[in-house]
Amino acid sequence: MKSSPAGSTVPDRWHLIVAASVAGLGGLLFGYDNIVISGAIHYLTQCFRLDAVGVGWAAGCALVGCIAGSAGAGAVVDRVGLKKGLSLCAVCFAASSAGMLFAGTLSQFVFWRLLGGLGIGAASIISPMYIAEIAPTRLRGRLVTLYQLGIVLGILSAVFVNMLIQRLGDESWNTSVGWRWMFFAGIVPAILFAIMIVPALESPRWLMKAGRREAAFDVLSRVNAADVADREGAAIEASLFVEEGHLSELFSTFRRPLLLGIMLAGFSQLSGITPLFSFLPEIFRTAGTATTDAFFQSVLVSLVNLTFTLFALWLVDRVGRKTLILAGTVTQCLSLASVGWFYHIHGSGLAVLLFVMTFVAGHAFGNGVACWVIISEIYPTKVRGRAMSIATTALWLVGYFGNQSFPLMQKHLGSDGTFWWFSFAALANFLCVLWLVPETKGRSLEEIMKFWTSGRRVSAPEMAGAREPGS
Repeated sequence: MKSSPAGSTVPDRWHLIVAASVAGLGGLLFGYDNIVISGAIHYLTQCFRLDAVGVGWAAGCALVGCIAGSAGAGAVVDRVGLKKGLSLCAVCFAASSAGMLFAGTLSQFVFWRLLGGLGIGAASIISPMYIAEIAPTRLRGRLVTLYQLGIVLGILSAVFVNMLIQRLGDESWNTSVGWRWMFFAGIVPAILFAIMIVPALESPRWLMKAGRREAAFDVLSRVNAADVADREGAAIEASLFVEEGHLSELFSTFRRPLLLGIMLAGFSQLSGITPLFSFLPEIFRTAGTATTDAFFQSVLVSLVNLTFTLFALWLVDRVGRKTLILAGTVTQCLSLASVGWFYHIHGSGLAVLLFVMTFVAGHAFGNGVACWVIISEIYPTKVRGRAMSIATTALWLVGYFGNQSFPLMQKHLGSDGTFWWFSFAALANFLCVLWLVPETKGRSLEEIMKFWTSGRRVSAPEMAGAREPGS
């Protein structure tokens, strides 16, 4: 067994900070590019004279790019590595932001949004996968949560920038110019993201899989103490020896984690988080709020999102992933039912704001964090990229149909019926997680893999009660 280079006994925090920063910036760009449409959609509708179907397409076209990006990202990074994959994401983000300044037609707008969507979809795979594969086991939950924190900061940045730009001019200026600057502002974090990728380390698991054993041990020794690095390196090698690396494994040996990942990803979107953020000012306008106040309320909702994501960052390695999802989905279910009720009785816009906030809080400390952590943990190294692609593509498919159908649901079901439907979806999410999802807190990626290859079906309670590493 090869020992750690240079006899290192103390992990190098700098490289871990860089890795966490790269993952966090990938999340920030994901959040910004995905949600910036919320401030622009009202003015886009006027600029391009869109009907309900056109509004849904303008709001959802980026998610078509997300579907393509997430579907292809796993195969790309399995071949070229995670660092190069992240670099491609940075190019997509920057080009899309710049292109919006020159979008003179709806078709041109859609082209640049599709390109940005490719970056979002790919980043949604690569960023959490990257930090999960490089982080020490004891810190993995919190560091993967930094990716979700980045998404939340990106959402907050988007709605805050939208509010500032919206206030720079009147309705006519925003319709012709303002919405373009909302998108263009995303070029700043895209450039910073590209710069931070340069000194970042490659994933040790990808290096090991690619046959670069010494480089893999070098990376492990930089982010772990020497004895831990040697132990993790041996575990990775043993795990790769067991795995065949064929896609067919996902439909045989690892069929259960594949289906669990698809379920978690799809349900995280089915309760309406993407259309809610994409149409946030419009939701408040429907409740009777003035345009300027609607933008300000969107910022308040995003601050709640940030606050409860930080709460989850503190809890995810303490109480576990499953517990957070269960608590979060109950909160979402009750909040969405209340929003529907206040729309039904034509109640105050303040009550709608309050329960939208509690819904977002439930998502932030539940699915928003724990779903991404679990999906980044439950797949074997050789096919993790492709498995995460399949699961995350399900997330973007549901998110796309949510955005595309939201204006039509509002038209045919009314605001009350729309939110009651989302409430029912949150309840279904709770029940499926309760019955089917195991707890992964405190296990290394290789220990989790052993549960799927132990030769028998392991129940969720068994995994939750299994031996903690080092105990």
